[in-house]
Amino acid sequence: MNVVFIGAGQQMLQIMKKLKPLCQTMSAICATPEASFDIDNKCALLSYAQLETLQNMSLSLCSNKERAEERHTANLELLSLMCNTPSEAISIYSKSINSNSCIYPMSDYATDLVAITQCGSTVVGTKNIDALADFPHEVFLSKEVPSPSGAIEVIAKADLLIFGPCNPVTDLLPLLLIPDIKNAVLETSASRLLIDTPIVGSLLLKGCSASRYLEWMKSQIGYQFFDIAISNQFTDILSFHYRESKSNSPKDIGTNNTLDMMDELFKVPTIATLNAVKQSGINLAN
Repeated sequence: MNVVFIGAGQQMLQIMKKLKPLCQTMSAICATPEASFDIDNKCALLSYAQLETLQNMSLSLCSNKERAEERHTANLELLSLMCNTPSEAISIYSKSINSNSCIYPMSDYATDLVAITQCGSTVVGTKNIDALADFPHEVFLSKEVPSPSGAIEVIAKADLLIFGPCNPVTDLLPLLLIPDIKNAVLETSASRLLIDTPIVGSLLLKGCSASRYLEWMKSQIGYQFFDIAISNQFTDILSFHYRESKSNSPKDIGTNNTLDMMDELFKVPTIATLNAVKQSGINLAN
């Protein structure tokens, strides 16, 4: 099975390590935007920040445990590769540690996540946006950037795309706003799985249900990026999928593989399903 992880974060790394022995090939595409820096230094700083994120993923998937612990040496190796793009540098570095897992940045070019708040203020950088008290009116990338061709190719060849587990605002949203990735995710024949986990330390997502942030994300990126979700908020996710399956939008019908999934589930309802449906307020009589 060819599996592609999309996002970033420590929780995602743990699942990648456990699934690796079961996969024919495993790849990952990381969200790597940073808060804005001085324009003269921005690209260099962003590239190094990308390499650090990518290095952590490569080391976690490396079969050589001794090399995986040499992080200071790894930083120096990556610093010596700064004349290359992040995707070229990590490719060279992966070969040096005998890692056959393909890790890609969302882009080799600098871009920021920008938000316009409900009051009209502009906030730049994922960490600053994640610290907002309420969902912004609009989010977008400061500059449209392409993704590495290798990242698009692995999505096209994937049997399974796994989004997360990660912070959806800082580690997933920027990546899903890139047109190349959007098109690849919508055109893939792979199953698309979202793993939702509680987010600690995010003011924006504090006390927020999965259904609420997923609906907000869809309104921002303009498409449904997953078919099914794994979540401890079972009732909330069930309700979300049911609403999606009942959408009459031609756009959703063409891109959402969950259509009628909930109807099939309800044909043979379990006690757990019936209880969850009752809590979510879904009326099965319609």
